[in-house]
Amino acid sequence: MNKVQQQLYVTSEWISQYAQSIEAPLQKMNGILIAPSTMPIIFWQEFDIPWLKEVRALIHGTQRFSYMAPITAGMLLDCELSLTNVEEKVGKQGMLTFLTHTLVCKCNGDLIVTAETILIQVGDPYEKAYNS
Repeated sequence: MNKVQQQLYVTSEWISQYAQSIEAPLQKMNGILIAPSTMPIIFWQEFDIPWLKEVRALIHGTQRFSYMAPITAGMLLDCELSLTNVEEKVGKQGMLTFLTHTLVCKCNGDLIVTAETILIQVGDPYEKAYNS
């Protein structure tokens, strides 16, 4: 399975907590809180991601966010996280597996944000996490 879906309700409290955790100022538009632009990265915590369950520790590679509209308090987001590419390379430390993920979030059918994240696994991707 390469896709998982989750519906997320964005509250003022959630935005405030995240902004405080990254020491970002709170911003408002028409009196409504706007989420910091990197907030979708924590949306992953709300997903059950089967293809990462037996993966060793991961290194965060890159991330990109493309917004059509800001995420604001009160939005009900329909989000889909997909594993869009797996690429293996040999590096100085051995095998590297690059896992490219795309997170798409919509509100009422309108695209709000697309986020691409690359996670890197060092070592044999087929070796179980408990076989260190």
